Order: sequence, then structure tokens, then C-alpha cells
Amino acid sequence: MSIMWNYLDKRRATIAALKDYDGMKFIIDSYRDDLKQVKEQMMSINSPQYGFAPSGTKKDNPTEHRLLHGISQTAKLNERYQQAQLYFKWFEPAWDELSEDEHFILDVCYRTPHQSMNEGLTIVMNKYFIAKTTAYNRKNKALDHLTLLLYGAHH
Repeated sequence: MSIMWNYLDKRRATIAALKDYDGMKFIIDSYRDDLKQVKEQMMSINSPQYGFAPSGTKKDNPTEHRLLHGISQTAKLNERYQQAQLYFKWFEPAWDELSEDEHFILDVCYRTPHQSMNEGLTIVMNKYFIAKTTAYNRKNKALDHLTLLLYGAHH
């Protein structure tokens, strides 16, 4: 076991992982379309450039720049896609272990865009007809459960 586990704020890391879910899903879902678009841009034909200087004296080659840019973009897309795949391989087994109630609570408290924690807790209070402190405790219990599933019980 590594000493670094003593210094990792696993709870905060779990919250960050919850918040990254939709972004990672978007990367996975849009990968093929993004890759297709980059390849189409690489293969597009430039309009002829008419000028007074002979074309052989130009130093910059727009086709070469377009191809190099496309290769760079493809590498970035591939790296992002691989990171997203690794994320899901790590996150989804833990997420699948949670109950439906835990999913709901964590979704409304952490994963709903443009929603504060208090708004999420209010939704939990209204759904389960419970007091705010009880909703807060359920949120903490669900978060602790997911943290344990993601990072284990390292001390």
C-alpha cells in the first residue's frame, strides 16, 4: 500500500468523479462523430490560390498544415476517448453496486447541472418526506458508500 492513500481526500475525489460522469459520457458518445469531422477536414481540398508569385516559392504549405493539425486533433481525441473508457471501467462497477435511492440522491445532489446542493437536498426531502438533516445524512451515507466502493477502505 502506498503512503499517498493517507493524503488523498477520497470523498472530494468521489464528488469530482460524480461531476465528471456526464462529460465522460459525452466524450464516449461523440467520439466517432468528432473523429469523422477531423478526418473530413484533413481530406478537404483547398480552393486554388491565385496570386502573382509562383506557387513553388511559398514556404507555408496549407495542405501540410491541415494534415498536421488533423493528426494532432486525432491524437487528442484518441487520448480523451481512452481516458473516458478508463473512467467508466473504474466508475461504473462501483456505481452499479449502489441502490436506486442512492443513485437518485447522488444524482440530484451532485450530477444535476446548474443545481446547488441545497436544491438537491430539497428534492430529496420532498421525495422521501424527510427533514433536511435526514436528507443530508442520507446524502452523506450514499456518498460514503460510493467512496468506499471506488477507493476501498485504505487507512
